[in-house]
Amino acid sequence: MTTSDAPEARPLIPSKISPPQTSPHVLSRPRLEAALLDAASKPLCIVRAPAGFGKTTLMSHWRRRQPGRVAWLSLDELDNDATLFGRYLTATLSHQAPELQGPLSRAEEALSDYDLIWLTGKLCNELSALDQQLILVLDDYHRVQNEQIHEALRFLIQHQPPALRLFILTRSEPPLGLANWRVRGMLHEIGADELGFTLEEARQFLHEKNDLRIDDPQALQETLQRLKGWAAGLQIIALSAPPKDSFNDYLRRFNGAHAHVLDFLAEEVLSKQSPERQAFLLKTSVLERFNSELAQALTEQKESFGMLQDLEKGGMFIAPLDEYRTWYSYHPFFAEFLRHQLQLQASPQAIVDLHRRAYEWWLQKAQTAEALTHLLQVGDPALIAETLSVHGWALFEQGQLSLIEQCLDALPEAAIANDNRLALLRAWVCLTQADPGSLEEALNQAEQRLPDQQEETQWRQVSAEISALKAQLYATVEDIEAAHNHARQALAISSSASNAAAIALSVLGETHVCRGELDQARDAFIQAEASARAANSMHGLLWTLGQQADVLRHQGDLLGCHQQQTIVLQLAREHHLAQTPVMEFIHRQRADLLIEWLQCHEAAQHCDAGLRIVEHLEPHCAIPLNALKASIALQQGEAGAAETYLRKNTLLMREHRCHSDWRALSASIQLRYWRQQRSLSAINEWLSAEPAPSPAPSHFQQRRARNLAFALLSLDRSHEALQILQPLTSQARQFGLRLCEMENQILATWACLRLGKEDEASNALLRALQLADPMRAIASLLQAPEWLLEFYGAMMEDSRLSSAERRHLQRVLELSKRQHRPQKKTRNMPEQARALALTPKEWEVLRLIGEGSSNERIAERLYVAPSTVRSHIKHVYQKLGISSRVEARRVSLDLSQGRVAGLGEQG
Repeated sequence: MTTSDAPEARPLIPSKISPPQTSPHVLSRPRLEAALLDAASKPLCIVRAPAGFGKTTLMSHWRRRQPGRVAWLSLDELDNDATLFGRYLTATLSHQAPELQGPLSRAEEALSDYDLIWLTGKLCNELSALDQQLILVLDDYHRVQNEQIHEALRFLIQHQPPALRLFILTRSEPPLGLANWRVRGMLHEIGADELGFTLEEARQFLHEKNDLRIDDPQALQETLQRLKGWAAGLQIIALSAPPKDSFNDYLRRFNGAHAHVLDFLAEEVLSKQSPERQAFLLKTSVLERFNSELAQALTEQKESFGMLQDLEKGGMFIAPLDEYRTWYSYHPFFAEFLRHQLQLQASPQAIVDLHRRAYEWWLQKAQTAEALTHLLQVGDPALIAETLSVHGWALFEQGQLSLIEQCLDALPEAAIANDNRLALLRAWVCLTQADPGSLEEALNQAEQRLPDQQEETQWRQVSAEISALKAQLYATVEDIEAAHNHARQALAISSSASNAAAIALSVLGETHVCRGELDQARDAFIQAEASARAANSMHGLLWTLGQQADVLRHQGDLLGCHQQQTIVLQLAREHHLAQTPVMEFIHRQRADLLIEWLQCHEAAQHCDAGLRIVEHLEPHCAIPLNALKASIALQQGEAGAAETYLRKNTLLMREHRCHSDWRALSASIQLRYWRQQRSLSAINEWLSAEPAPSPAPSHFQQRRARNLAFALLSLDRSHEALQILQPLTSQARQFGLRLCEMENQILATWACLRLGKEDEASNALLRALQLADPMRAIASLLQAPEWLLEFYGAMMEDSRLSSAERRHLQRVLELSKRQHRPQKKTRNMPEQARALALTPKEWEVLRLIGEGSSNERIAERLYVAPSTVRSHIKHVYQKLGISSRVEARRVSLDLSQGRVAGLGEQG
């Protein structure tokens, strides 16, 4: 055949060697543009993510902003021909480097006589002559299946010219032998996690795309979490969004079964898989997580391990859940899409059979929670009841309360009534939800079965549990005598190593607290701890340890309380019980303590953690947390936010019965808010509706009476306030309520000054400081009126103050000045350091001492004279009550790591 008879080479399509055109209105994403700029400093960058994550759009938009040259090659299935790939490669490089057009054209012409490796070598030689950087982008590289092309790319990477930067955009892991490049730090990788939209980016995108304003950021946040930042999903939302007034509801309903999502994933992903792979995807879609063994149990495909590896490498919406790539899960929207497709293609019975196989597999692996999740989909009440009877208490201890509720709800009432184990399990769940009505109903149901019990040991066990739960029920509704009596009944018939004993002892401790018997209460809680440990009850253990911490707080040992709370928080994390209802109590008490120490940011975090827990409980459980959030808002000068939380509480307390402690706490913050807003009429109206104070042996009774005194002081009825405060303070001292006594003495100082009794005011403030110093209490002292703070200043000259108490008062005075003349916050200054009244400069000096710097080195770092450093050190030592550099280093380390510093002369 002559040359003229040879078929013409396939013409090159110009658009494949030109970067895709993007709208000038594409959202700018500075964090990713910075990542690409950083990537350009390395020889190779892999941008890898499933379809629709915006790889091409990002790169194309970034390319337009680059001053350098960018060669682009968009690949498709037809480019698996090695010769055609070589022609496109030389064409796009020639287009961006005209000075190399001649040599590259000659190399391309000779390609028919040689192979792609030869061409790649020629390209390396020619590109080495470049003195300016050239970026080569290979888009959609996952479409390349030809091993010759992979080999040529490996050769190019191995012998890459200094001026060349290679960017590969792909859905799958390219088979280019990249491990060595990773180890050498020569490879930059950008994945789906980085490409995913952040909340602010999503908000800005929807606003710019469709002028959509997000009134409910939480709705967008929840949708974004399900999308995992998937750009295509946001684009579909923007294109299909309804009128603005219903947009938030639309966001919450948006999922993988949305018509546009279905079309995208069906066309771009599922239709391109083999029938065998499609079957694997659909059958495993019923699983939240799976490994090859579980996948094989459902699909009956023996090569499930290889299938999982292929799916991951192929850029499917699947991600490994562990570093060993044993467990996997699908992207939430892809899983919803697959389940929708499964419902269309499989019979209901076939889907039920998949869930039954999953139940059997998980149960065999002793993973009851996972097993029951699938059994609920099977809808077999008898099997649910059998499984829950055997494994219910273990699930309770694992914190699987929501799952237990779902299972109980799936059972006929008769099935629960006829099994005392299920009836008691329901009662235990009700106990965690602060729902006395449901608890009482569950206990009545359990008692109805009690006479049918024949075996003595079982009768005693069930009877003890019922008595213990009744004790907790009566404690919840504040019937102290009944609670005490039922707790004693439970202890009389229960084993000491039982949940019943742990609960009964805890209730005894609570009754002692109500009677002002704090030492006896702590002893009871310690005994309850021993019973909980013996019964392996983590819920009981967390509760009793938390109660011990609370006793310490009211006794004035705030440091001991903080340490005990830290132990509880650590235990909950270790046993994966951070979301169990009992932890709401721990977070709430921790927040209350931190507010007193002026660590408001951390306190707010604990409030938020508690609110996340109570989302699944009765609505009124949010009352004390709302009150603390309001307190933080007032402390930070955010009256509007405080009003919002207090208004929520007003509605909740109107609709629900709650503990008097919660009402007193909320009222104390409400009164502070009204006084700050000068709403004296509201205070007067509240006061007129409150009953006269009664004896106050407990901290919540003390708070209620103190609220009355505060209201009277706010109305300038100081004599009446003092009549309440004097016996109240005596009772606080009598019952060892040191924290309450301190707060009472501060109000007594206020009342005495208003009545012109300066000597009595000095005595009250002196006692308050004696109590406050070892506690490191700050907030209570700062909540005084501004004119009272002036009296604090005069108190500095009182010879009765110890050095530690004077230092503490000085700290309060400095913080009060900042409170009324806010200073700009130092970005990296720990909140604990601010609470110790350190100035930003003093903290910097202390931090550098902690790093081991000498005075001369500190002076150089801070650009000050050594004498200035010495002056700062002197002030730091005075404020912290320390006298050596060794102590300063220790305190610096504690503060830098967010720990409460142990200071000199502090209790």
